[in-house]
Amino acid sequence: MKTLIIAGYFPPYSPASASRVNKLAKYMEDQGHDVRVLCPTNDEFEAVLTPEVSQERIHYTAFSKINDFPTRVKGFLKSLVGKSRDNSPETEGTTAAPDADAPAGTESKISILYRQLTNIPDNLVGWYPHAIREGKKMFQDWSPDIIFATLPPFTTMMVANRLGRMIDVPVIYDYRDLWTDHPYYDTTGLRRTIDLFLENRALKSCAGLVTVTKTWADHLKSARNVPVEFVMNGFDPADFNLKDQSSYDKDKITLLYAGYLYGEKRDPSVVFEALGKMGSKAAQEFTVLLYTPEGGADLNDRQNDLIKQHGLEDVVVCNRYIPQKELLTLQQQVDVLMLLRWDHPSENGVIAGKLFEYIGANKPILSLGSTTGEAADIIRDNDFGLVSNDVDEVAAYLSGLLKTKKQAIGAQKPNPNRENFTRARQFTKLVTFMEKIIADHKGH
Repeated sequence: MKTLIIAGYFPPYSPASASRVNKLAKYMEDQGHDVRVLCPTNDEFEAVLTPEVSQERIHYTAFSKINDFPTRVKGFLKSLVGKSRDNSPETEGTTAAPDADAPAGTESKISILYRQLTNIPDNLVGWYPHAIREGKKMFQDWSPDIIFATLPPFTTMMVANRLGRMIDVPVIYDYRDLWTDHPYYDTTGLRRTIDLFLENRALKSCAGLVTVTKTWADHLKSARNVPVEFVMNGFDPADFNLKDQSSYDKDKITLLYAGYLYGEKRDPSVVFEALGKMGSKAAQEFTVLLYTPEGGADLNDRQNDLIKQHGLEDVVVCNRYIPQKELLTLQQQVDVLMLLRWDHPSENGVIAGKLFEYIGANKPILSLGSTTGEAADIIRDNDFGLVSNDVDEVAAYLSGLLKTKKQAIGAQKPNPNRENFTRARQFTKLVTFMEKIIADHKGH
């Protein structure tokens, strides 16, 4: 099967969340499929992932950063103002540079308006013409049987739609996150109308949809008149060495969370309060590692107050992101992996990709926030850890883990349910779905 994967994010120019498409490309190559990847060279991301597919299969293209334009204009105007001041001393101090009254670190109203008018469907739109040109060039001597576009960013959808119509091959969209149907989507007015138009237009000509949760799959089946397949994320056994029993700290229980906090939507406060209930022993026997984009700056005032209130300044260790390979190793060395979920019904259909990494690491999972939904069910039904939003229950759970560690009962055996969540098992479903889409297209 010849497959063109179109990805707005692909290693090394990607966040850690792009591991799904990276692993898919690797899986398809390993299975003997002729796979190519079309993606932008976007150096805005730190290199936390490395490509796992052969380099000759990856078509990196240029990427026009449309949001750099206002900055360039401001710089040009400031340079003019500077020259004016140099040449006309009598006007010095009378002409303000653009946005001079804006507080440092804030975005001006003009820049916000510019983004709203130009970032359609998102800030990757400057990649569109480069992707189309590269696609045309690719099609001169190679043509796919199917195009697989992973979303977001949703400019990827626009690229796939155009290229698919160009050579008349089926296109399927992989919704890692929904667009206008997403529970976090709160855009209103004209912009919402535009987003709906763009999404519906692309969906009219697509051959199938893929998504990562059953809730979203059921929604798409009822809302869209196209075939839908449910393909969860998963873990790659090659990323984990369960024989390595090294510990981050042999004397303490170490908890780890790596990812965004999204304000109150990913909130570790229950752990802070649970440790606070343990009193002075918490500082001696527990460590909480947080890896977020900005480190300690990502904690809000309430969370910082809890840390100070319970004397956890030396317990909670904040760091910025590290490469994914290092993080996977660290996940095997700590004692507890924290899954932070929004305590809201909208979270029921959301399964964070890191849950599968946690399953692969074979360490206890402590899920905080929402106690309902698919992620919670996976943890409870498979005995992967504790799902709770109760401070006393979390404190008791952590105390139990500490007691077990001190008793040195021995290495934790792999959970037999772990193998149900490998990427290969999920990608097998995806490839079967794609092959059926191709056969139906040829039959028509």
